[in-house]
Formats: sequence, structure tokens, C-alpha cells
Amino acid sequence: MNFHSQVCQPTGVQGIMMARHMNANHRGMMEWALDHLEVSNFREVLDAGCGGGGPMSQLSRKAPNAKFTGLDLSRDMLRMTSKVNASIFKEGRLRTVRGSVSSLPFRNGSFDTVFACETTYFWPDLQENLKECRRVLTEGGRMVMVQEAWDAPQWRERNEYWQKGFNMRFCSLEEYEDMLLRAGFTEVVTVTEEERGWFVMVAGTEGN
Repeated sequence: MNFHSQVCQPTGVQGIMMARHMNANHRGMMEWALDHLEVSNFREVLDAGCGGGGPMSQLSRKAPNAKFTGLDLSRDMLRMTSKVNASIFKEGRLRTVRGSVSSLPFRNGSFDTVFACETTYFWPDLQENLKECRRVLTEGGRMVMVQEAWDAPQWRERNEYWQKGFNMRFCSLEEYEDMLLRAGFTEVVTVTEEERGWFVMVAGTEGN
């Protein structure tokens, strides 16, 4: 498996090493994002593209009453998520499911929160995939996106390098917000960290 594939779908020993690196690299961004999120009312959380499970671990400590479903295409990442989150797994607060955002294997309204950290760059059809996320959310639920990059002039050179190397797709904040609204969300709130290029975006459903 080539390097690009290891970034978007880590597998095997190299994939585990990549996921460990990403867990460590995203820690500061997640700490910042959690400072701007109210997560105490999260109860049923889908981590869409859970990868190595690091962001889920940080989120679960702030949302002690929540149950988590980790979704990923890579079986190795699902196993790693279970190990990294061994405490909530043992408590019965974590299950892992192999699947794709293209066709989420869950019934309508299964979750009150869909969480996506550093993963939408690789989703095959972002607009349609966001509709799938909306489908599995309850009324009054929300989708939370945490990312370290968006399409903006100050990041264009870096983004083009990442796009060529990893086949990542970047949108402007306005494009992300517009796609969420077209996917059926009713309100979008965005907070940015301009110096690092981080953002957290929360899209609510009716009832929020």
C-alpha cells in the first residue's frame, strides 16, 4: 500500500505507525477544539473515520456519559481504536463498525452526534456523505467537524502540496457551511484558530 493510501486508510504495521503519528499530531488541535465545544450533553456519538482513536479518547474524557461508535474502513484502525480507548471499551461505551460514510450501516436517527476529525478531506462524495451523516442524526443533534486545514489564500501553497501528495480535498469555510446546509442541517457555527489554520464547525439539526 502506498503512502497516500496509508494516510487515508492506514493498514498494517506502516498504517499503525502512521495512526500513532496522527494521534500525537492532532492532540493540540483537539484540546483547542474541546475548549470551544459543549460536549456534556453528548450521549450517542458516531466517530466517522475514527482512525487510530486518539481524538475519540480526548472527546470521551470530556463526555463521560456518552457512548461511542467508531466507524472506519480499516480493520486495523478499528482494532487500534479499541486499544487506545480500552477503558471505555471495557465499560461498554465503545463499539467499532467497519463501514463507509457513503452508506452508513445505521438506521435513521441512531445518534445525537456525528464527530469527524481530520477525515472529510478523503470522503468520496462530501455533499452526499454529509447527507448520510444528517440521516443518522436525531432531531436536536449535531455534526462536529474538527480540521487543521481549509481552502484559503494564506494556506494555498501548503494545501496544494498536501493535495498532490495525499489526494486531499480542501474547501473554503463558506463551502463547508453551504454543503452542511444543503445536507439538511439548519445552523452552522464555526470557530477558527487563524495562526495554525485550525477550525471547529458545529452543524445543528432542527430542535437545537
